[in-house]
Amino acid sequence: MLPEYLGKKGATVKIKQWTDEDILQAIHESDHVTFLWCEDYIKDPDAFRRFLGKVKTFLEGSERGPCVMNHIDLVQWNMDKKYLLEMQKAGFDIPKTEIVDTSISVAELQERLMELEPFSPIVLKPSVSASSKKTRRIENTSALTADDVKFLVSCTTGFLQSSLVIQQFEPSITTGEYSFMFIGNKLTHIVLKTPPTKEFRCQPEFGGLEKLVDFSDVKEQTLSTVQAIFENLKARFGEGSTGKMGYLRIDGLVTPESPIKLMEIEAIEPHLYLEMEGLEEMALLMLGSVMDSSKYQL
Repeated sequence: MLPEYLGKKGATVKIKQWTDEDILQAIHESDHVTFLWCEDYIKDPDAFRRFLGKVKTFLEGSERGPCVMNHIDLVQWNMDKKYLLEMQKAGFDIPKTEIVDTSISVAELQERLMELEPFSPIVLKPSVSASSKKTRRIENTSALTADDVKFLVSCTTGFLQSSLVIQQFEPSITTGEYSFMFIGNKLTHIVLKTPPTKEFRCQPEFGGLEKLVDFSDVKEQTLSTVQAIFENLKARFGEGSTGKMGYLRIDGLVTPESPIKLMEIEAIEPHLYLEMEGLEEMALLMLGSVMDSSKYQL
C-alpha cells in the first residue's frame, strides 16, 4: 500500500533485496532508503550484519548519500533482542529475561531454565527473530515433554542462528498485546493484538485478532511510559551518520504490576498498520515538502 501511495504523490519507488548485487548503487541513486520490507534478514543474521556494515562504510565515505530511515546504527542495535536488557537497565519493565549463548549443552540449558523460572511456564525464542518464528512455550520447566527436549536440542545445534532468549511467560498476553506506532516524533495510532484461546502468539497466522484502539481507552500512565521509552530511544538514536530515526513500533503488555511491560521494539521492518492509520504521516515523513516532485527517488 505504501509504495502505491507514494507513487501517486509523485515519488519513484524501488523495492530492492538487500542481497541484490547492485544494492549499493541503488542506494546511492536514491534520496531516501527504508528497511520496511527486509523481514528475511532473520534467515542469515550474520550476512545481514555484514551488509549493514558495508552500507554504513559506503555512505559515510560518500559526498552525497540518501537519508536512511531508520539509520544503520539503530537497525544494528534493534536486530538483536539483547536490547531488552539495555532497556531494563534504563529503568523500563520487561518480562523476567535471560539471554544465553547456545554453545552450552542441553543439560546446562535445562539448568538455566530451572534457575530462571522453576515449575512455571516460560517462552523460548531466538534473539534475532520476527513474527514468533522458532518460538516455543514450555509449560513446566521441571517436567519437560519429549517435544520440549527436542526443541532444546535444536537450540544447541545451530537451529536458532543466534542467542536464545528465555522469558517468564506473561499471562497478561491473554488480554492482548498493545502496539504503539510512532511516525516521526508522533504517536499516531495504537493497535491491540489478541491471541486466540489456548494460544500465546497473537499474529494473524496463529489466529490472533487485531483492532485499532482509541487513545482514550489506554491508561494515561501507560501512554506516558510508552512516551518515555520513545524519548529514551530518540535521545540515543534520533540522528545517525547515515540518516535518522523515523518510525518505531513499541510492543508491550499492560499488567497488574506494570503500566507497560516492554516486549519488543520494532525499528527495522515492523508492521506499522498503515492500513488502519498513519499512512499520510509516513508519506509526509518520507517526502516532506517535495510531495509533488516527480523526481523523488526512494
